[in-house]
Amino acid sequence: MNELLDKEALLERHLEQGDKEAALGCLYGLIVACAKRKDFAKAEAFRDQLYEVDPMALGEIVKANEIIEQEKSESRDPDHMETWAEFYSMLSAEEANAIYYALASQRFDTDQPVFREGDRNAHLLLIDQGEVKLIHGQGAREVLITTAGPGNMVGGETFFFQTAFATYSAISLSPVQGKALDRSVLKTWQEDFPGLENKIHEFCFRSGGIAGLMEQRNLNRRGQRRVRMSGNLVVQLLDPKGKPSGKPFKGGFTDISVGGLAFMIRVSKLETARLLLGRRLVVKCRLPIPGGTKDLQSIGRIIAVQPHMFNDYSIHVRFRRPLPEELVESLEETSEAKGPELELKLEE
Repeated sequence: MNELLDKEALLERHLEQGDKEAALGCLYGLIVACAKRKDFAKAEAFRDQLYEVDPMALGEIVKANEIIEQEKSESRDPDHMETWAEFYSMLSAEEANAIYYALASQRFDTDQPVFREGDRNAHLLLIDQGEVKLIHGQGAREVLITTAGPGNMVGGETFFFQTAFATYSAISLSPVQGKALDRSVLKTWQEDFPGLENKIHEFCFRSGGIAGLMEQRNLNRRGQRRVRMSGNLVVQLLDPKGKPSGKPFKGGFTDISVGGLAFMIRVSKLETARLLLGRRLVVKCRLPIPGGTKDLQSIGRIIAVQPHMFNDYSIHVRFRRPLPEELVESLEETSEAKGPELELKLEE
């Protein structure tokens, strides 16, 4: 430690004397020493100072980065890296280090909640050891969605899409060890690692995510009986004053209930899908009912945006005014019928 303090004092003298070349050499030595000691925060601070002293000293800057990244790579937990080998293989060395050193170790005892349905959750848990059950409440009973073990990420729905509350609970089935990523870190990566968030998202939802499993098990997010539908509907987003915002677009109908409906869209950018959450909108559809069709145009709000494979997203809407029970009951008789196509047009 005294040696480092001596080097820092020497650096200050070189800077005061305006001896740039000597200061660069001193900074490089400090970077190497701190990186070897695994004090990466200090090593990176000296690297930034190196850039400030001489932005054109590209050779030294590149070498400093390489040393820091190499020491970081060699210091990672080998058991964690083996468990997550498939995930880290998708990343560059710099991206892998950025994620690894942003993770915080977590441990849960048996039957301890990672988070509960209805709670706010801003963390993505990477499970290293143990098993977690994911359950969804239906009235007084709880239904198992699936279990997740080592190499699985849990909590992606709220981590990526900032939905206000978790739509399922995650409870440990055995002692669990893992590492958690806080949502706030995503902003710090936007400049240095612009594609990193999408890579995490891709791995997290590579099999359709929890939303897909809930759909397969017909678990009702809205707490009401849902009727499967097909066909298209027309959507118009609204601004805060209730005026149309942008152009209408089509979605693929999936289901409807007294309190809301869901439809599918394809979006190329994760950020675009995320921005839909909480927006007010008007939806128009033509429903197949016994003996004919019925046009429906209703105002609602997007309460969940859930990812699926191939850039598909399910959009869950809560109506401002519930539909008549008898209408939904009549739709059950025609739920296999495909609704007629609609043009991109909405009534004022």
